[in-house]
Amino acid sequence: MGFVRVLICFMVTVLMTLNLYPATIAPNNAVVDQTENPVMRFAVCSDIHMEDSVDCRQYGRLEKLFEYSYEYAESQPYSSIDAFVFVGDIITSGTKAQADNINDIVGRCKKAETPLMCVYDNHDIANDTTIADCEQWLGVPANEDRVINGFHLITASYNDSSLYATRLPSLYKQLNNAKNEDPKKPIFVFNHRHIEGTVYGSTAWGTFELSPVLNQFPQVIDFSGHSHYPVNDPRSCSQYYFTSFGCGTLSYVELEDGMSYGSVPPGAEQCAQFYIVEVYADNSVAVKPFNILTGDFFTDPSSYSGEQLIYYITNPSDRSGFSYTNARYTTADTPVWPQGAKAEFSGITADGATVTFPQALDGEEIHNYRVVLKKGTAVAGTYKFFSEFYFEPMPETAAWTFTDLKPNTEYTVEITGFDTYFKKTAEPLTASFRTAAE
Repeated sequence: MGFVRVLICFMVTVLMTLNLYPATIAPNNAVVDQTENPVMRFAVCSDIHMEDSVDCRQYGRLEKLFEYSYEYAESQPYSSIDAFVFVGDIITSGTKAQADNINDIVGRCKKAETPLMCVYDNHDIANDTTIADCEQWLGVPANEDRVINGFHLITASYNDSSLYATRLPSLYKQLNNAKNEDPKKPIFVFNHRHIEGTVYGSTAWGTFELSPVLNQFPQVIDFSGHSHYPVNDPRSCSQYYFTSFGCGTLSYVELEDGMSYGSVPPGAEQCAQFYIVEVYADNSVAVKPFNILTGDFFTDPSSYSGEQLIYYITNPSDRSGFSYTNARYTTADTPVWPQGAKAEFSGITADGATVTFPQALDGEEIHNYRVVLKKGTAVAGTYKFFSEFYFEPMPETAAWTFTDLKPNTEYTVEITGFDTYFKKTAEPLTASFRTAAE
């Protein structure tokens, strides 16, 4: 495995030396013209994590994924769902009972004419299950190149040794053939692990193994999972060598480390997300994040927008027009506190209190908060927690409960808001309280 990683790093270096990467790109506000009807539509999800029991939460959520997908499609002039794609960790611990639950839902909820494509990865082949077992149980190949309405949809699964190495030659051939058919058409690729250095979550949960192949094809639109990072964070769409999307989860949301409660926030199981993807005759693409728990599309996480969240890819084969680049870390605005914002305290006891405050405002997404608790000038504690932007609707206020405080003591809190691009409020929101006497 070490040799494979060395080889991959060498190949990436060669590609960069050959200048097979885009120049510095200025972001734009590209929007797909949706006055025309799409010519192809598919639904894609990752990390279903189906369990053995039909009473598990994932069972009903997968049923709803099919129901909502067809319901939406049938409300549109172009009324078809042309494929469903499961991007790995379909089952949670490699048992046939879990696969049988998937088959039961698929058999009842998916129309016979709609193909299902699958990627298999670490949870699918747990407990000595193999890729061949998954293929047999679900009746879907691990790796295929399917053409739907003239567009290639290509799946890339790990092998039983948890490597992509055996998939690289055929993947390159399939991508090259698709590009030669029409170099301007998007090519849709599905793999479980994020490509490292692309979408939100790829730093902690990514792989470089597919990079030497994918980096050569700007028209690739790649869908991946594994991280469970939420789809409505703007960084879930990323463009550099090609376009990438992180697919979220139907099971529980997880985010980056560094928060006081770790990477899995309270209420993490109250998240279930997927994409509906629409492709147009001019090769543009609209990717629409959908919230299974609300039965509706996500809204834009910007504080100043109540519009539907849609990721638009206007010209997938042209890197110079990429919009979702790292330039966003520079161009993003700075979060601010609402006018008249103040922190309020409740539940004050001799050793605890809860602070509640209005969410900061941001043009992209308010992501997390840092609360510094002071006793006089000394820091008594520092706490970090997410804004809960991944819930829909996002709560209007945020709160944190302090414990293990001293009785009859004056404390000050300083609250700083951070957006998804690490920009912070210019000034902290500050307030004081006194604990009760014993």
